Parts: sequence; C-alpha cells; structure tokens
Amino acid sequence: MQTQMESSKIYQERIEKIEQAKIKIDEIKSKMSLLEKELLEIKKLDTIYLYKESIEKERVQKKKIYKVDKIIFWDKIMYQRFPSNKLFSWEEAMVFAKSLNISNYKNWRLPTIDELEKLFTKQSNQNSKGNSHYIIKDFLEVMPKDSSFWSSSEENEPYAWVADFSKGYSYWRKKELNYYAIFVRDVKV
Repeated sequence: MQTQMESSKIYQERIEKIEQAKIKIDEIKSKMSLLEKELLEIKKLDTIYLYKESIEKERVQKKKIYKVDKIIFWDKIMYQRFPSNKLFSWEEAMVFAKSLNISNYKNWRLPTIDELEKLFTKQSNQNSKGNSHYIIKDFLEVMPKDSSFWSSSEENEPYAWVADFSKGYSYWRKKELNYYAIFVRDVKV
C-alpha cells in the first residue's frame, strides 16, 4: 500500500509541476506577445525614421549633373545647355519650344518656375566675361549679361514668372515683354 500511496503522491506532485509549468509557459507567452508588439512598434518607428532620413539625404545630397552634347541631364529633366541669345515674349517662347530640335530630341517646353529655381545658387559667381550670376556652374559660362528667363508658370492671364539669374530671385512680368528662354524636356526613366 505504501507504494501505491507513494505513487499517488508522486503522480500528484507531477500534476502540480505540470500545472506550474503551464502557468509559467502562459506567462512567458504573454511576455513574448508584449515584446513582439514592442518590436513591431520599434520597426514602425525605424521605418518612419529611415524614410525621413532618406528624404533628408535626398534633399541635401547634390544630384549628379551630366553634360552631353548640347544637353544637361539633371533630376529627370533635360535642360538645353546653351540657351538661345534670342529674346522672346512669353507666347513666342511657348510656340518656339514646340518646334525645337536639340540633338535629335523633340518635345521641348519652357520649364516651370520650380525647375528654373533649382538652378539658383546662394552666392553670385562670375564667369569669364566678367558677368555675375546666381546660377549653377554648369550654366555660368553661357549666360547672357542680363539673364532673365521665362518659365511656363503663369501668375494670371497677363503675367508669367521669370527667373532672374543676374539678381538671384524670381518675379512675374507681363507676357508681352521680352526675356530669354532655357528649354527643357522630361526624361523618361
């Protein structure tokens, strides 16, 4: 009988240990679940942080500029490398762009004011002709003395925006006035 009693006691002790183990396992599972949730939150924060960091790097990082023949490639835009020395009214520049063929590329257009403002520099630089301009060095040597250029951006019906690289800022002017034009076309990637 004693062996049966000992067996029963051992069996009871076994059941208690199994129950305690199950409770500990449930506690561990609960803690694991909380840790997994915390890790997911950290991953979300990392994703947001890395995304913002990559945007900031993209903004701060200078984009590569490539010069080929009569074209400058920059930021998914083809810029005419040598602007025309001809003065245009806004309407004339819009029409002229449609007939332009540079290095066998067609579909040129006037750039938006934002696309022109990307060319501005914070400081004025002097070219070999002695003219000062607030424009990236890739265009510095080909700038006319008075370097005001039409954009396609309209202020209202009679006015459109002009980027003035000799002064370093943009303003709007009557479309009937005459300014230079740098033409652009979109690069399909």
